[in-house]
Amino acid sequence: MANIELDGLNKKIKVDSGDLTLDVPGDIVLDADGGDITFADGGTNLLKITNSSSDVVFQPQVDTKDIVFKQYDGTVVATVEDNATFNVPTGKLAINGTAITSTAAELNILDGVTATAAELNLIDGVTATTAELNILDGVTATAAEINLIDGGTARGTTAIADGDGVLINDAGTMRMTNVTTLKTYIGGGLSETETWRVTTGANVSAGSAFFTSNWEQDDTYGAVDVGTGMTESSGVFSFPSTGIYEINFTVGFINDNGGNQAKYLVSEIHLTTDNSSYNKAAEAINSNAPEASSIYSFATTSCLFDVTNTTNDKAKFAYNVQQNFAYTGNTNYNATFVTFKRLGDT
Repeated sequence: MANIELDGLNKKIKVDSGDLTLDVPGDIVLDADGGDITFADGGTNLLKITNSSSDVVFQPQVDTKDIVFKQYDGTVVATVEDNATFNVPTGKLAINGTAITSTAAELNILDGVTATAAELNLIDGVTATTAELNILDGVTATAAEINLIDGGTARGTTAIADGDGVLINDAGTMRMTNVTTLKTYIGGGLSETETWRVTTGANVSAGSAFFTSNWEQDDTYGAVDVGTGMTESSGVFSFPSTGIYEINFTVGFINDNGGNQAKYLVSEIHLTTDNSSYNKAAEAINSNAPEASSIYSFATTSCLFDVTNTTNDKAKFAYNVQQNFAYTGNTNYNATFVTFKRLGDT
């Protein structure tokens, strides 16, 4: 049986072996008028509980040591560390029974936020999912930039250039395009325009025929060509892209047959949509050719062509005269010629 000794001189209760249990029918009260209760092990003080103006202070007594809170099974739930950090392991922090699953890095995003309580309370009731909120991850927009979406009325005078970006709602998906693309789509400028001419005139017999040779692209005196350009083979013209095209065709005629009078001189535009069967789409008739030598006249016609297939949709050009006559051509200027203009998309 262990011996219990009351050491009055040293103010100690000593037990020579085993544990000491205080078992009382009421409460155990430790009343230290000095305000400190110290826990020691083998003479080394480990923890002191101090009264500081009625505040209770828990203070380790060994430098670099922590205060550790554990569950019954030994699981650490919190640590007061020597570096003055209150460390709660991941998954061990809850508010009113609701576990906080945010990581420290995620919570640190709030560090430096200047929003007021009223502004943060706007989030109360938000039903966005984590995935939806994560869409904001990586957003570098400033508040001023985002506020531009909020129906602002401020208007600037920044000049618009072809390379500038434009935000487009593409069937619910926001995409960035540029002014050049937008301008082409809405017809802000011609994307294709070109002139071709017949380089050599010729005397022709009464009747009609296609211009199948001696074509060249206008290349003199400030000729304007925009875009990829038409291609020509044996008088058949192919289009570089789909879209609505305006076609203007002029034939220059000359009465060079010594008094013969033609009652009609005709220019014709023929189109195909199957790269085979051509139909006349437009004609112009000059019906008053003078009965004189070397008198010039012309016939100009035009049409619109909806080119939907660049392989099958093509054009070619013809004349029709009532009797032997002549058409004009020149390599230095436009006499018999055609112009193509792409006006826009279908």
